[in-house]
Amino acid sequence: MSNDFNFQEQLNQIRNTYDFDFVGLAMSSEQSALCHIKWQYVSGNLNHRYKNIELRKGRGIAGIVMKSGKPIIINNIEESPYNDQLFNYPIIQSEQLTALIAMPLWKHNRVCGVLLSGQRDNKPLPEIDIDQFTRFGPFYGKDMINS
Repeated sequence: MSNDFNFQEQLNQIRNTYDFDFVGLAMSSEQSALCHIKWQYVSGNLNHRYKNIELRKGRGIAGIVMKSGKPIIINNIEESPYNDQLFNYPIIQSEQLTALIAMPLWKHNRVCGVLLSGQRDNKPLPEIDIDQFTRFGPFYGKDMINS
């Protein structure tokens, strides 16, 4: 598989195609033994705070998705269990997201990234079938071995 996949271009395309306010790709830095997760590419960001967000598996939206291997879909942050602990979800705070979809991205039978698409200002999530995201660059949208 070639490494010329343009993540930034793809995030911009997803944001524009589905009318999301924010799209981000979080990945773990391979060289880190502690497996820190960082937002590597974003589109539609309000500021550059995402660059300072560093998570571990099980922490934050991306960390939870990476640990569980399951998507998180929140149609309204204020009505979700996440609302009481927003300080634990820095991407929601820094990007002022009010709704989001966070999908695991699989490679070599493990979750290696998280594709997060979100809305602000209580704008509803678009009607999309997340199963259509079967491929994203070098990643698969679902566990191809166990599905």
